Amino acid sequence: MSRREMPKIDPRDLILDRQFVMTDGKGRIDRIRDLYTTFNDQVDLQALKDGGYIEVVGKMMEPVTISRDDHSPEVIAYFAKLGMVKEFHGEHDPMSWSEYGKDTGYQYDPAPFDAPQNLAKRWNSFVPVSAFRPENAGRKYPCVVVLHGGFNPISIIDGWGWVQEAAKREWIVIVPSIELDSIIEEILKKAAELYPVDPERIYACGFSYGGFMSNMLGNKRPDIFAAVAPCGAPMDNAFCEEAIGPEPQEPFDGKPRALGLGTYMPVMNIYGELDGFRFPFYNYQGFLGRPGGPKDLVDGLNSWIRVNHGREVSLEDVMAMKDRKDVTDAEAVLGIPLMEGCGEKVQRQGLTHYIASFPSEDGVVRTRLMCTMNMPHWPTPEMSYQAFEFFSHFSRNRETLESIYHA
Repeated sequence: MSRREMPKIDPRDLILDRQFVMTDGKGRIDRIRDLYTTFNDQVDLQALKDGGYIEVVGKMMEPVTISRDDHSPEVIAYFAKLGMVKEFHGEHDPMSWSEYGKDTGYQYDPAPFDAPQNLAKRWNSFVPVSAFRPENAGRKYPCVVVLHGGFNPISIIDGWGWVQEAAKREWIVIVPSIELDSIIEEILKKAAELYPVDPERIYACGFSYGGFMSNMLGNKRPDIFAAVAPCGAPMDNAFCEEAIGPEPQEPFDGKPRALGLGTYMPVMNIYGELDGFRFPFYNYQGFLGRPGGPKDLVDGLNSWIRVNHGREVSLEDVMAMKDRKDVTDAEAVLGIPLMEGCGEKVQRQGLTHYIASFPSEDGVVRTRLMCTMNMPHWPTPEMSYQAFEFFSHFSRNRETLESIYHA
């Protein structure tokens, strides 16, 4: 075949074929393409191509595709260009699971998976370069704890968009390897000794198991976090009866600490339309083999609305959405009745997102839910943007634990 007859290579396919480290337990390597084909055959990949999203996700995941070693000079330079200093901590600080077991009664059992991320109290930090300048002495920076999820290496955070968004805002990002609240609290104390962390503006977010754990942190630790954003995690996990995931922990007892303390815990839950098939609510049938139904989602959503003193959603009203025609676009997609003006459609970077807001009794939106159309179990740049934008409105008085709203 002559050079003129050679088929043209679609640059979007070159992006989709880039490889990255998916899990560190088995050394598993995947392609970006697998996220939108292998793991969910209902994704309309052509629509993502035509809408321009493939270029967007390629840019978001650049730091995990330029090198499989997150310590590499290329990765450090990538974040330096964004104005972020990436540093590594705790790699030689072993986790004593035997001591943890004695203290809690929960024993660590690494079988059946090898889980290197649980062997040491490792954590990575991303700090704005401005924080190291003498003229900024005394300035405090908001800090976001980002949780990696499952058996992923913590390096996977580099390609999830959170650090890139933090760079735009000059916020600090802390990525712990072990995601238990006691270890995170320990890491945050060390981070505060090294960096100018604003103790009143500490937030938690995560994806997949990291989303589950950020939900747990919001329920258990309003003394630390001003707001949380669980992403890609079961919405009903506030009431889980068994601990899940690769870390041994006491199951949540279903009693949000914020309620007992008389304070709010602002929360934003974010999902892809094809991630667990939660939407519309009235069609939900469970996730990953777990039996379930619409009541599970309604209960999970209401647990947060209750914490934030809003008007709860009725299961009967949710089920009635199936036959209603007088609904907004957001209500139709989410399958949830919304108060007037509380549904929003956002179209950006080749994707469409629907956002639902659930105001507290004082009119402030402290509970929010977002669905991204045609999106499987994977983060998007809009996920981090919306979560950080939500965070920016809240702080926490560390002495009184009052949740403070900033318009």
